[in-house]
Amino acid sequence: MAAIETEKGVAGLAKDIIESEEHQQWDLGGYTENQITSLSKAAFQNPIKLEAMVRHTFVIGGGKKVRQKYDDKLGKYFATALREIGFEEDRTATATMDCAGKYKQQHDTDKDLKFIHVFPKIDVITKGGQGAEDKSDLMDLGSPGYLATVCALETFKKMVASKTQSWAQRRQLVSELKESGDRFNAIEQKMMTGQALNNDEQDMYDVTSREGIEEKITWLESQIKGMVDQGQLTMGEKQQLLFQMENRIKTLTSEIDISTKEGKVKKVEKLSNQLKGVTTRRDLVQNIEPIIHRLKYEDQILSLRLEVIPLVKLEEASGLRSMEEMKKIGTRPDLEAEANRLEKESRGWFEEDSEFNARCERISAEANRKYEKASKKKASGGGKSRPEDQWETVSSQGSGGGRNKGRR
Repeated sequence: MAAIETEKGVAGLAKDIIESEEHQQWDLGGYTENQITSLSKAAFQNPIKLEAMVRHTFVIGGGKKVRQKYDDKLGKYFATALREIGFEEDRTATATMDCAGKYKQQHDTDKDLKFIHVFPKIDVITKGGQGAEDKSDLMDLGSPGYLATVCALETFKKMVASKTQSWAQRRQLVSELKESGDRFNAIEQKMMTGQALNNDEQDMYDVTSREGIEEKITWLESQIKGMVDQGQLTMGEKQQLLFQMENRIKTLTSEIDISTKEGKVKKVEKLSNQLKGVTTRRDLVQNIEPIIHRLKYEDQILSLRLEVIPLVKLEEASGLRSMEEMKKIGTRPDLEAEANRLEKESRGWFEEDSEFNARCERISAEANRKYEKASKKKASGGGKSRPEDQWETVSSQGSGGGRNKGRR
């Protein structure tokens, strides 16, 4: 996108944003502080009518190749403008309805670009153009929220273990369950006043209960707390949690000062105890060494990527090939298809494309590293070794011997 020099251009971009119904990326090269403020208000101050959440990704900076296009303080200007219209920063935000009115910043080291992802406030509409009172994506059969709501508790626990590795994913699932709980309460209120239920409401009432939903929320919240206690946080999650805790500490400190001046002794005591608890928790999180979550089928994917590398080099090499070499090259598509299938099956609920792709790219980079290491060893006179000796797999590194299997 070219640099915008007039407010008319800003208004045009705001119009494009409001009318967009899909995830979009926009380049803010050349934008000034005033233009960013105008764009934020024009595009995001009021709720946007949409059927589902969309993510607007704005390029706000980058490395040496593009740095001259962007003001160094562009991210600060944008974040300030968004906060002034009621947005909150959430470094674990994703494209789901409960993240409406939030934003997060990202530095993609692979692309060497800096982004701000904005999740707008939404006025949900159905395809017929009506409000969303009678419909929610949580009632879509097969959606994570629906599956988690209607299944038995033991099945739910297995789903959590299989589909939500991270603290952020489980926190998102809690939000989905709370939405289901609110919906179920509304259904009960409707029944108490003698109103007829629609088909979706009747289906939900038949397959679950308020107590069942609350039991799942209680269990899952204990799991989330346990992840923090055990240091099971990624770098982004750690930063997000510290950000929330620091804000809470500031709020409590301010409330204590006000209550002290007003002579409210009991309230001061209560707030002081809360402050002590949050501060202790903050100190615990500060000492956490961040982890990286491994894909469910990471070992198998890594093995397949290692098999593909020499086939790629063989295919790219010049000269005539033997029949045996042609047969080897012919196995490449199947190997790559299987690796891609396992990657897809490893993806959990509520995982952003960028985050998932980064995890997959990490495995490919690891495969290349191991291949180069084995090639150098062979070239230096290490002799011919068996394939299982050449490729240092994840399991051979003793993945179970560390504090956490997810750390690399």
